[in-house]
Amino acid sequence: MKLTELMAASSLSLKELAKKLKVEFSGNGDLQITHVCGLDSLQPGGLAYLTSPSGINSVPTPAGMSRQVSTTVDEINSSQVALVVSPEVEHPEHNLLISTDPLATHVAATKLLNPTELNIPGLTKKSTIHPSAVISKSAKLGRNVIVGPNVVIYDGVRIGEDTILHAGVVIMADVVVGAECIFYPNAVVQDKTEIGDRVILQSGAVIGADGHGYFQREGVNRKIPQVGNVQLEDDVEVGACTTIDRARFRTTIIKQGSKLDNQVQIAHNVSLGEHSLISAQSAVGGSVKAGDHLIMGGQSGIRDNVNIGNNVTAVARAVITVNTQDKEVIGGMPGRPVNQWRQLQSLINRLAELFDRVRKLESRRNVE
Repeated sequence: MKLTELMAASSLSLKELAKKLKVEFSGNGDLQITHVCGLDSLQPGGLAYLTSPSGINSVPTPAGMSRQVSTTVDEINSSQVALVVSPEVEHPEHNLLISTDPLATHVAATKLLNPTELNIPGLTKKSTIHPSAVISKSAKLGRNVIVGPNVVIYDGVRIGEDTILHAGVVIMADVVVGAECIFYPNAVVQDKTEIGDRVILQSGAVIGADGHGYFQREGVNRKIPQVGNVQLEDDVEVGACTTIDRARFRTTIIKQGSKLDNQVQIAHNVSLGEHSLISAQSAVGGSVKAGDHLIMGGQSGIRDNVNIGNNVTAVARAVITVNTQDKEVIGGMPGRPVNQWRQLQSLINRLAELFDRVRKLESRRNVE
């Protein structure tokens, strides 16, 4: 995020907001929008969005309220709030932002009304590097790089412009970091990692840890050196306390736009396709090759050396153990097509009933 974008307004009129979002509006253009919210939590100055045009009926108009038998002075009405709606919604008594994608517009409004506050102790407008930071003389920092307290930057590091390193970040030797990245407190980036632009590392993320590589001789575990690296392409986000292991020889790669939740484990030699979504406490085994748009539900997994097609989904707690084709939806452990898994779960839930029926049949046969 560029420094100029850190100084956004926290309150905008409906007309100003529409201009910044490049959408049309109707209603009171002077209404001050102070926050975004859901339909169930509207307060004066709030901006919600509709998933269905009929949702507009849940926000009473002043005329509608006057016809009610009982109202409270605190009840919200349409004159006090605004809604992001699709073009087919028309209602003269509501304040509207009109968008072909209401959710995307609402998200954009959220960013405008909730500016990022960069408040790192010890930094000033004249000094963007905290005095406690330890930076190698051979490291190269681009323009407007912000370095927080107790950051450590090793030899040979290169960091692109407008990148922000919060307190306690460690970047080890020969790492390359792109522009407009944000690394939150105590993120660690180990040797030779390559990171693209606009990458976000949440607190405690570890990029480039050694892979789990060992061999046994005479009952003793011996370590296999992991001499490869990790590559994170543009717009990747890595959640808190998530670990991505370096490859044994070449590169563990997380491709463009992929988002990893908190407490995810990506093993060595993995290739994760573009725009994947990996939920919390999931794990991807070593040398997995996954296509684009992989979705993994919470606590799901992929065993090592498996090839995954494009647009594959693993539902929560599923474990993919064999290669998949494109567009498969996998459930259960071991993983199988989700419809088959659901049928098996239904049968398992009926086992007590089936056993009871069998016992009755056996009892009747013994009597006969």
